[in-house]
Amino acid sequence: MTSLQRAKGEYNTWFGSGGPKGLSARLLFGPFGLWLASTPLVRLPEELHLDSTMVHLDIGCGAGALVKHLNSRVGATLPSVGVDLSHNALRLADSDDNTNRYVEASGTNLPFATNTFSLVTAGYVIKHLDDPDLLLLFSEIHRVLAPGGLMVVWEFGPSSSKLLNRWNSGVLSRYVSPPCLRPINTLIDVAKNSGFEYVDNARLRPFLLPPIPRVSMIGGKPPDGYVMPENTSSLKN
Repeated sequence: MTSLQRAKGEYNTWFGSGGPKGLSARLLFGPFGLWLASTPLVRLPEELHLDSTMVHLDIGCGAGALVKHLNSRVGATLPSVGVDLSHNALRLADSDDNTNRYVEASGTNLPFATNTFSLVTAGYVIKHLDDPDLLLLFSEIHRVLAPGGLMVVWEFGPSSSKLLNRWNSGVLSRYVSPPCLRPINTLIDVAKNSGFEYVDNARLRPFLLPPIPRVSMIGGKPPDGYVMPENTSSLKN
């Protein structure tokens, strides 16, 4: 069984459960979780100057909280798209959304045409991927991202303490397999190897709960005809 197949089964079980276990999935991956566990994402429309022309793909969309939030905030003229491995999560996302589209798929094999989306987001997905699948994820994001588009990725990250890392891994693997927590420099290197010419530490803050470090990155595909300068440090200013 691959790590993706295992993750699919685990999240289907989590979202399909009753009682406190199922409730925790609906809370963590719904609007409550967006505001509490992924607070910086609420301000993406302002931070990225998004407008109604946005064509958004969210990989690992869960119950669709970010898809619904961004599409509503910017008044997008086209439906946004959320993909997830879990059909139970997508059933929840689609149950109260007549605007957007939800597709059962893996981020490593996206069923969309090249150069389709102006914004691709992927949150809390990377920890489930081995190294080859991580490269595939970024390669697929680069493929479906339109020229001039942006990628925003975030994930739980490691700390400098091995003991704390073991504790954090235990917290994160309550209902799913233990995570693979990678530092930001590793993610940036993989994204560059997948074809991204511009990628940088997004330094998204603050993430309130759970109190586990996050890593975040932003990348882009240059508009047609644009040549990236050799030194991109000026782009940080």
